[in-house]
Amino acid sequence: MATNNQTRHSLLQRATDLKDEDAWEQFAQQYHRFILCVLHQLGVPRDDLEDLTQQVLIALTRDLPRYDRDRARFRTWLSTIIRNKANSYFRKQYSQKRCLDAVSAGPEVQQEFKAPDIAEIIEKEWAAYIGSLAMKRVKESFQGQAIEVFELGLDGHSAAEIAEKTNLTVATVYTLKKRVKKRLYLEIRNLASELE
Repeated sequence: MATNNQTRHSLLQRATDLKDEDAWEQFAQQYHRFILCVLHQLGVPRDDLEDLTQQVLIALTRDLPRYDRDRARFRTWLSTIIRNKANSYFRKQYSQKRCLDAVSAGPEVQQEFKAPDIAEIIEKEWAAYIGSLAMKRVKESFQGQAIEVFELGLDGHSAAEIAEKTNLTVATVYTLKKRVKKRLYLEIRNLASELE
């Protein structure tokens, strides 16, 4: 995994060198889960998720040297590659299904193919991906009960309930929640600028 002080852009530059296996491995680890989640949200069956994720990573290996930071944000460029691979997958699946339907049911069988809104799914998954990475980093920077208090608040518990569960005062609960929330917000902003 890339270290916090190593920028995503420098990792991208290193990953374009096919001889730098370490950089490519870091790059693939960093984006594998995101690609997998987007493909899952697009409706790719579980049995095909890993294969299609690998196809996206192979396309990235081929296309990464041509990525131009001045023309598009990395997320936009990555999303285009994911979308193209998903569209190819669905076209192939639809074509195979049409052939099978035509053989088994005759020429009157026709089915509309409706792909989900890929851009919306990618935006949602990107936000979840950034949020997850940010929370992981935030958890590493807090000690004591701060994270527990914050997570209990996310689960819908009131400050009084959290204070009772954690043996803290209500004022302390509010303070801890505020500190974690502020740090999480800053971490999300940092990651968004680093990864986009």
